[in-house]
Amino acid sequence: MKKILLFTGMLLLTANVKAVELNLNLNNPDVRQCLIDSASKDGWELKAKYLDDNDKVVLVFKKEGQVVEYTGNQKLEY
Repeated sequence: MKKILLFTGMLLLTANVKAVELNLNLNNPDVRQCLIDSASKDGWELKAKYLDDNDKVVLVFKKEGQVVEYTGNQKLEY
């Protein structure tokens, strides 16, 4: 049992993905571009952009082994 708990703890420490909850309307292209530009200035690289299961825009950035995920606050209407 201790080995399973230790393994689970180590696995959680290696998964360094953070979901950032901000009240951003990522449906707006100006807001998306501002976030991308700002993150780039701080050394973050845009790795992915996609729609999640709730049709919300998600932007994924990576820097020095850290991953941060921004999710929009509204469904994308198409």
